[in-house]
Amino acid sequence: MHHNREGMNRQKAMASAALCACFVTLLVLTLTTAATGPQVTVITGATVIDGTGRAPIRGGVVVIEGDRIKTVGRAGKVKWPRDAQVVEAAGMYVVPGLIDMHTHYREWQGELFLAHGITSVKDLGNPVEWISALSRMQVAGQLRGPRLFFVGNNLDASPPEGDHHIGIANSSDIERAVRLLHQLGVTAIKVRHKVTPDQLAEITKAAHALDLPVTGHLGKTDAMEAAQSGLDGLEHATGVARAASKMPGQVKTDAKGLAVFLEDLRGFSQMDKAKETALIKKLVEKRVALIPTLAVRRRILLDTELARQEDSKYARDPSLAYVPESVRRHWIEAPVEQKILEAFRGAEMDMMRKGYRRLERFVREFHRAGGLVLAGSDNLNGVPGITLHRELESLVAAGLEPYHALRAATHSAARFLNRRDLGSIEPGQIADMLVVRANPLDNIRHLREIEKVFQGGQLIEIRFQPDYALPPSRPQLVRPLYLERLLAESN
Repeated sequence: MHHNREGMNRQKAMASAALCACFVTLLVLTLTTAATGPQVTVITGATVIDGTGRAPIRGGVVVIEGDRIKTVGRAGKVKWPRDAQVVEAAGMYVVPGLIDMHTHYREWQGELFLAHGITSVKDLGNPVEWISALSRMQVAGQLRGPRLFFVGNNLDASPPEGDHHIGIANSSDIERAVRLLHQLGVTAIKVRHKVTPDQLAEITKAAHALDLPVTGHLGKTDAMEAAQSGLDGLEHATGVARAASKMPGQVKTDAKGLAVFLEDLRGFSQMDKAKETALIKKLVEKRVALIPTLAVRRRILLDTELARQEDSKYARDPSLAYVPESVRRHWIEAPVEQKILEAFRGAEMDMMRKGYRRLERFVREFHRAGGLVLAGSDNLNGVPGITLHRELESLVAAGLEPYHALRAATHSAARFLNRRDLGSIEPGQIADMLVVRANPLDNIRHLREIEKVFQGGQLIEIRFQPDYALPPSRPQLVRPLYLERLLAESN
């Protein structure tokens, strides 16, 4: 018994000593962390284009503390800790991280977006359970890629056509679908082409009650009706041609296959100037944003071979072997573009080019009237990341100044997403920034000359990694979809 008590006492003493040691270690770590604080990074010497509308700061200094911007100012007027990591950027330019406002995200795209300076994207349609999981992985640091803002499953009149679309048959469906999508973390609600003006009005009412914007790929509802029904964003400038046409009944919105491209541009070629002016006035009054996705049309009509050659270089890069072979082959061959060029010739191509020029004029006049233009690339027909640069260049070709094109992918984009902490270089903002080697305000193509990318205050590796860790792939969808099952359970 005596020996047992001694053994027990020794065990208690050892446990107590171990506990004290753990406590001391924890205290030291806590005091060390408190003493050192978060990592401080300083970018010095560059011209800072902050995205707010203020004049660029030449010889600027940006101080990053943790994931936030702490100070922005001129050299000599900004102080920072002695142990800060200093990034010398003399002769270069600092701009906010880019936001692509129209993407279709796939699991292999993350590195490509980051390498081209896109630190955030708005995904316009995927199964909500999959894209929300990827978004959480990115936030947790388990997915190297852009911040993922998403709409989840698109809403359409029944029966739905797209693989992830959800059919809404009545007011109850609308209310429950919007509520469930909100609970699953969507940034906006997206509607599709069969939605009627009355259905759209109900959707926007339900979404706005939850502080969610509504964006749409329209068909049956034209842009004037959509503005009256409360729509917040026009994807692809859909609905514009019908609303501004002398003969709206002749603008086809139900074309399939290659005819979609033909009828899209035919509609713009038929717009009436007076009706176009009235539509712009209404859209600006109702604060409807325009996401025109010009570059996907421009690529086919004007830049097919140039884009194909550029994409082919990425297809042959051995560091991108993790990109599916079918995608890399698509970059080399550009099959969709080639089929369109083979199918439509002569008068049809002339008409489509006329339609594209009319769309460019609409974007230019909308912008000049005070309308909000956002940059979205619709990235499935090209290399993700490059597609947004092409969109910015297309906006400038349409008549926007480089600065306004840059705003369309930074400050303006963040405001549409209801994110006041992104899209500009100001104290308190999340530190998403690019360092580029030449002035993008002189030439928007200079945005491609990326030296460094910061995301959440961290300097991001922009070389491609052959062992890039892919997240779970987009699932093959079988009905009833996950959201459809949730809707049935909540009925």
